[in-house]
Amino acid sequence: MVENDETSGGASTRPPGEPWRPLTDTGRGYLSVYFSEQMARWPVREITRRGDNKSDPNIETGTYGLFSTCEPSMRNRIVQDGAATIFFITTHKPGNGRVLSGYYHVGHFTEGTQGAVNRDFALAADLMRFIEPIPVGSLPEPLAAFCSVPFRQIRPTDVDATRALRAICDSAEDRTEEYLSEVSRVERFAYSQTELSYPSWGRDGGFTWADAPEYYQTDDDLSKVPNSSKNKKWRCRECGFVIKSGALLKKCPLCKKAATLVPDTEVAA
Repeated sequence: MVENDETSGGASTRPPGEPWRPLTDTGRGYLSVYFSEQMARWPVREITRRGDNKSDPNIETGTYGLFSTCEPSMRNRIVQDGAATIFFITTHKPGNGRVLSGYYHVGHFTEGTQGAVNRDFALAADLMRFIEPIPVGSLPEPLAAFCSVPFRQIRPTDVDATRALRAICDSAEDRTEEYLSEVSRVERFAYSQTELSYPSWGRDGGFTWADAPEYYQTDDDLSKVPNSSKNKKWRCRECGFVIKSGALLKKCPLCKKAATLVPDTEVAA
């Protein structure tokens, strides 16, 4: 559930009670790079990414890692270290470089479908704010230099950098509602083309809190599963279906069972 926060002008999210647990904030955070939708007006996640439809940042629920297997190491460190603020970085328009698009302040966590053995923790924001994208090179120093250093996926931020980046986002006009509208628009476009909003997931609609219980950790006897497959093929241990996906999915697109996919080469061996 996402609601306007009259105090900050952002959006507050209220996850269900159990199995969510509160996260203690130590004042630190992370820069997190994500793929953004090139056809979108605002830099929302790349919903139409071929063979690898993205669900994070899942701003419609204010979650990260609940529906996807993205960045397990970052999610694990956030839970262990209390680095509660995720700043989202992306390249929206080719050739324009990276931009800062907003942040989550994580207030809750729980074990995801793959469980703690796979560092699969789902994160839920208690506050989020998305803004007019700011080129990282135009941030005040030393933030511009810090955010412009090449890094592939994540970079930790100390207390001072976290505080300064959050202040910049909080001083910018809140555009969260526009981002949410754009997520919905792109999902409708994808459906009009394929009759599925997320073809690589076999999913015909978006994400809501009503879907969350299907993605919580329920199996106490989980084994470790790689987060990537060399040939991008995955086999369901439940129904035997083989799919091609750029990333591990939490549910089989065919039988819809959770935590059943493994690299196809692993099964064949």
